[in-house]
Amino acid sequence: MLIHGLVDNDLHPARFGGTQRAFGLFRGLARAHEVQVLSIVPNRTRSPREERVAGVTLLRRKAWYTSLAWRLDRAGLLPLQSAAEIHARSARRWLGTLPGRPDVLAAEFALAGLLGRSAARLDVHLSQNVEADFFATTARRLAFGAAWTARIRDRERRAVQRAGLTVVVSEEDAARMIDLHGAEAARLEVIPNGWDETAIRPPAAGERQRARAALGLGPDAPVALFVGSDAPHNRDAARWLVERLGPEVAKAGGMLVLAGGVCRSIGTRAPWLRVAGEVDDLLPVLHAADVGLNPVLQGGGSNVKVPTCLGAGLAVVTTSFGLRGYASLAPLVTVAEPADFAAAVAARPRGWAARGEAMPAAVAAHGWGPLGEQLGARIARRLAPQSTGHARPAGDSAASSRREAVA
Repeated sequence: MLIHGLVDNDLHPARFGGTQRAFGLFRGLARAHEVQVLSIVPNRTRSPREERVAGVTLLRRKAWYTSLAWRLDRAGLLPLQSAAEIHARSARRWLGTLPGRPDVLAAEFALAGLLGRSAARLDVHLSQNVEADFFATTARRLAFGAAWTARIRDRERRAVQRAGLTVVVSEEDAARMIDLHGAEAARLEVIPNGWDETAIRPPAAGERQRARAALGLGPDAPVALFVGSDAPHNRDAARWLVERLGPEVAKAGGMLVLAGGVCRSIGTRAPWLRVAGEVDDLLPVLHAADVGLNPVLQGGGSNVKVPTCLGAGLAVVTTSFGLRGYASLAPLVTVAEPADFAAAVAARPRGWAARGEAMPAAVAAHGWGPLGEQLGARIARRLAPQSTGHARPAGDSAASSRREAVA
């Protein structure tokens, strides 16, 4: 199959959850199929116009209005998603960038307005969240937030209706797409969020000590890590960690490390705190830690920090909300609500690597490569009946596919 992808962020390096999901799935699809992805990026981008990474051909094209949308969003005037309307009006230009006639056109929400406008045999909507719900949680910061909430809801409904397949991150999101937008169960697939099995691993001999030394950490202090993008739910979580949990961790002789774009919102400095910032290579930060934290209480989709920390062999302490979409990983983590986080961290939970165990099968199954291969197999099954003129086989239901996704 020839698969054309459409995203409005630079996918490599993948610096936050949305780009990690998109690139991870495209990389997995590329194991068996030809994958070409158009990334619409800001003018300041310095990456090459064309690049082949992990079997994926990345085509980057600059659009001045994406930066404008970002600035207007930060000013509370217009949402970042306003750029989607200009994307749709430029459909011919963007679709013409990708060579060949695709079997599949797969677009994220911001570019879902281009679905149905190519000669692809199957249009796929790659959903990161139930966007209508996620947007509603932050709309109050915008002028005319209620009107934009309705607009986003209508845009998402059109995307679901236009696509032959909508890929969601969890059973919960699938159910919500049905309730909110009237999505057909047979046109939904659950592919959970995952982790980069090609880059993330437990530390080899000496790597843990070097990683700790680079952050100015002692060899024995328990280290708790929070990784997050610069999103509202992560900013709230980081603020709570610094103001409330960090001092409690320090009392037990521990350290708190923050990494990712969320660090832009942290101005506090303390002896027990290390702010690593946004890094392209997260591995050394993971190697320095003992436990990954996920205290989020709001947001959409699911949090890639959970399988990422598990992939590195760390223990994980998460809220029940932060575990959404990861039913198969529940036995491998400690679930605690914020009031109980300090006690959970003080208990010094040990991950599978620290216990000298092999990687659990459930963690391995959440690697982006296997997840992308799953998606490719399901797309191929959906295309096969079309190519032979037969209807989709009885029993090939979305429910059975979703059971496979978390098996």
